[in-house]
Amino acid sequence: MHKDNLFKEGISLTPQDLIRYEHTLKDLIREFLPFESYSLFFPRPPKGQFRAELTFEFNPANGQLNLPLQLRGRPMCYFIARGVQIEDHEAVAPYLEGLASSVLEKMLLYKGSITDSLTGMATRDYFMSKLVKELDLIQNCMMPTTGGCKDPGIPTFSGSVGVVLLDMDNFQRINDRYGYQLGDNIIADVAARISKAVFESVVCARVFDDKFAFLIPDGRPKACARLAEELRALVESVPVEDPVTGDLIRISASAGYANYPQSLSGPHFKRSAGEQARVLMRKAAKAVATAKDYGRNCVFAYSDILKKGGKVLEVLPLQRLALSIGQSVDAREGGRFLVWSPDYQSGTHARITEDERISGSYPTMYKAEVVIIEVQEDIAFAEILHLSDPAWPVTEGDRLTMLNEKDSFFDAQSGPEASTGPQRDIVTGLYNYKEFIGRYSRMRQNMDRFSVAVLRLASNPAENRGNFQKLTDAQVQKVSSRAETFFDESCMGGRYSLNSLIYFFPHEESDAVMEKILRLVRECSADFEIELAAGVASFPFLNYRRSEILDNCRKGLDHSLMLEKPMVAQFDSVSLNISADRLYVDGDIYGAIEEFRLALLADSDNILARNSLGICYAQVGKPEQARKQFEEVLAIMPRNIMALYNLGWTCQMLGNRDKAREAYEKCLELEPENVFSLVRLGVLAEQDLGLDEAEKYYLRAAELKGGDSLTMRHLARISHARKDVNKAREYLHQALNANHNDAAAMNMLARIYLESGEDPQIAEVLARQSAALKPGKDQFWETLAMALEVQEKHEEAAQVRARF
Repeated sequence: MHKDNLFKEGISLTPQDLIRYEHTLKDLIREFLPFESYSLFFPRPPKGQFRAELTFEFNPANGQLNLPLQLRGRPMCYFIARGVQIEDHEAVAPYLEGLASSVLEKMLLYKGSITDSLTGMATRDYFMSKLVKELDLIQNCMMPTTGGCKDPGIPTFSGSVGVVLLDMDNFQRINDRYGYQLGDNIIADVAARISKAVFESVVCARVFDDKFAFLIPDGRPKACARLAEELRALVESVPVEDPVTGDLIRISASAGYANYPQSLSGPHFKRSAGEQARVLMRKAAKAVATAKDYGRNCVFAYSDILKKGGKVLEVLPLQRLALSIGQSVDAREGGRFLVWSPDYQSGTHARITEDERISGSYPTMYKAEVVIIEVQEDIAFAEILHLSDPAWPVTEGDRLTMLNEKDSFFDAQSGPEASTGPQRDIVTGLYNYKEFIGRYSRMRQNMDRFSVAVLRLASNPAENRGNFQKLTDAQVQKVSSRAETFFDESCMGGRYSLNSLIYFFPHEESDAVMEKILRLVRECSADFEIELAAGVASFPFLNYRRSEILDNCRKGLDHSLMLEKPMVAQFDSVSLNISADRLYVDGDIYGAIEEFRLALLADSDNILARNSLGICYAQVGKPEQARKQFEEVLAIMPRNIMALYNLGWTCQMLGNRDKAREAYEKCLELEPENVFSLVRLGVLAEQDLGLDEAEKYYLRAAELKGGDSLTMRHLARISHARKDVNKAREYLHQALNANHNDAAAMNMLARIYLESGEDPQIAEVLARQSAALKPGKDQFWETLAMALEVQEKHEEAAQVRARF
């Protein structure tokens, strides 16, 4: 465990702490000891001794001072200061050593304030501060491109962060039965094992009694899923025995995770980094709660809750259900789900017994198909569309699996009209959802032209006092009555959800329908003070099938919610942009490419779509195709900075440095404070024009907002090339202060320690962290192998080299 009984509450400083806070340590010592350069050195103890003895040493000839750093009598390391001037070093030695010890005391106090005394992990407050900082850094360093795409060639921050929460299962029962002392021992043991298992770059915290949180820089969903499952398995494997009764206690944990930006939606990105951090934690907690509900001792992603984590909370009259999913997990009206019983969830498995009988389990049996008709914050209401067997009813606790409309086993061709009469909504007189979908599915089959419109109440009647459903019904009834006054008789209407209406316009084009919908929206606003949002989609449009028009209409509705009043949108190129951006944020770059291409088919002058398509091509390793997109944008809009910068980027990827330099320089002509172009020009200058010219670009960028974090590593590289190791070290520390997960800066600093013959242990720690952050970089593993070999750890070095 990360505990040391020498100090109060088991918290002490470790060599790793001194390396991690080396820059702070340097600043504190400089307050009482001027020096030109410095380094840390951790001497090895002589054989047979636990610790090395440290002595004060000063060499007046070269001004080098070896200042022992000792905490409460415990030797830690030497702070080697160079360029020191001391007249009577023997007289001042005790004072300098005392001041150095006080520096360590300050650092110990700080560590104590951010460390949980039982586990040695970080506290919740510290964890949240790190998460907020991480999100803030990402926001500040994202490129100004659609979807928040950043330039991967600039030393900035990852566009993704993962949060994993781990919650012990039924732990209060252990505390109640065996006592809190045993419970604390279990928590401390689990925390110690976890801390040894995770990478140094992962921030581990105890956020409540038996709950842990993990912050994963560059935490893509796959990395979070892998870590969460490893932690779950680790907890399950911990042996626990009650020393009093001898009982063997089985422990387990449930885990959930959420990712930034994938788990956040549009409105969330308008909030501050602090607010976004809390939203992300809440979503991860929702995933843990779903894992608990699913039977505990399992892992759930926030993104999977809507797909397979919902359940039936209550069976209501009139074929209605209350579900456990709501706005908090992005549930939407019109969403369809299959309902199944957890008692019949096993997959197909069969075998022949000894007496030649067939034995085994059966595939999951689905009870029903349902559609969401109303969504609230944490729950939704659904209507049953189809029962597989009337004798097998839906019951409380049944599970949900999201279903695409095209995969529905509800037979729209033979359903509603087979009944004795049409099923209508009692409030509006329009068809209910089930009846409307059945009729719409049949009527559209052989129709050459038609349009669909969905209207939703833009304001929530629940914000006013009174019964939510009563207020909603009153507003929807007014909207449907007004629509009836000027919609043609051929138009078919339906109740799409509690707060939405849907209309089918046979043989009508979208422009004519848009006029009617705009009139309806304006009249409802003026006469009833009812604000509506509406989406309209038509067939034919591009290569979409008839069955896809309703989904296009939903995308048009999403588009409308982003507009000023009147909030009416026709499914078009912009709607496809919005849909593609969502796919990009979710990590589906190839899906985004297809949507952006469709957006350009709909409107070849869609600048945002073309820019975004180019960015996606570059992301998937197709720079030539990306270059063509940016050039086409500039043919339409020569002063488009986004396209100019991205053209420079792709030309640089293709090796055409002159063309790249020309594009970046045009960016600066239009926007002199474009930090990213300055950094890129600096990189090109290093390759072609020399270090002095490159340094001018970097220093100019460093003076601008956000430029310091982008340029420090580049400036360090220039100083290192000039053999100015001390300046390079200083720049690298500044780079790591700005971005504590800058793997390349860590690796360069480790190399400097090795090249200068200083403590190889520090080089090893830095190299391990850089390799953990970027395991695909062979040069980082090579640095680690070199650090191990210097310490004569040849077997470990060979194991490291075997990895690349």
